[in-house]
This record gives sequence, structure tokens and C-alpha cells, in this order.
Amino acid sequence: MSSTKPWERSNKRRSANRPLRRFLIVCEDEKSSVYYLRGFNIPVEYAEVVTEGGAGNTCFLVQKALKLREQAIYDRTPYAYIWCVIDRNSFPKENYDKAFQLAKGFGDVEVIWANQCFELWYLLHFCYRNTAIERDELPSELSRADRLGKKYDKADKSIHGTLRDKTATAIAHAQQLEDYYGGDLKSVHENPSTNIHHLVKQLIKLKDGLVGQAVL
Repeated sequence: MSSTKPWERSNKRRSANRPLRRFLIVCEDEKSSVYYLRGFNIPVEYAEVVTEGGAGNTCFLVQKALKLREQAIYDRTPYAYIWCVIDRNSFPKENYDKAFQLAKGFGDVEVIWANQCFELWYLLHFCYRNTAIERDELPSELSRADRLGKKYDKADKSIHGTLRDKTATAIAHAQQLEDYYGGDLKSVHENPSTNIHHLVKQLIKLKDGLVGQAVL
């Protein structure tokens, strides 16, 4: 079986007779990460990205994603790839670890994490950080005058647009943080750590229709 990812295939426009490749993103919350990810506005001629907010936490979220995957296969409208977006927060370690274990058995399912929470990704738009920060500290850090310049609100639907021009910076900082841990899979337990930049890069490719081409 080919190991080629769905976004690494031909970049030709979808013909009217070719089935639409569908992508699924399942998120824990119904606000912050959902509003941000929906902000990519993926063109339907390339892919349909469905965001399911309020999926619960960690392993429950992956279980929900797998159920949606199974239903889509049954309906003969399978997803080409599924991303499960989770926060470390204060969830029990065993639940957090189980989320990764559940997804590991499926080549088309990947866990996207933030330790401690999705707002770390926002902070990386403004600065690089490799020292621990608690989730309760992030709103005030983001609200600084030299950052958002206003009180951070996780229900802000304009967050994607606000941060868009700094996306390349955030990706670079997230990659720097990943390199800091040397690619060690144990980094999922480190505060701070995240692999959100990998999902963001794929969504940019899907949005721009540049499948198989490096964008950033």
C-alpha cells in the first residue's frame, strides 16, 4: 500500500466525475480551535473539511473520530484523512496517552496536540517559547499590548484573520520548538509542545490547491 498522503497526490483540479476528497477535523472545544480552523475556508473544489466541535476530551475525542470514520466508510463517502485536535490540559495521563494509542492503529488518523492547550499555537505567532506555561497564563500573555492588543476571548470568531499575517512566524516557532525536543515522541508530555503547525501547513496546501507542493 502506498504511503503517499492525500495532499501529496496530483495537484490537478478535481473533474466533475472524480469523487470529492473529504477531510475531517475533530476538535475538543466548540470555540477557540474550531473558529480558528474554520477560518481557512477550504475551497470545496479541492476538499471538504468538516470540523466537529465539542467532541469531549483526549481518548473520547479519538473514539468519536473513529466512529465518524466508520460511518463515512459505510456511507461510501470515506474521509481521505482525519485529524484529532486535543489539548493536554489537566486530563489524566492515561487518557492522554490512550488517544495516541487509539489513533496509531489507523494510517489515516493523526493526533494533533497542544500542551497545555491550543492557545499555545496563538502565542507562537508572537514569540518563541520553550519554557513551561500554564493554560491559565496564556490569556493574559496573548492580551498584551504588543500581541493581540486586546483582551483575549476564546469565542472570538475573527482570531484566524487577526493572526493570518503571522502564520509563517508561528510555523517557524513551532518547528523550532519541535527541533528543541529532537523529534522525541515523548515531547507530547512536555510543556510547552505542539504539532499544530503540521496540520496548518496541510490546510494551507488544501486551501491554495497546491497539493504536493511546499507552501511555507
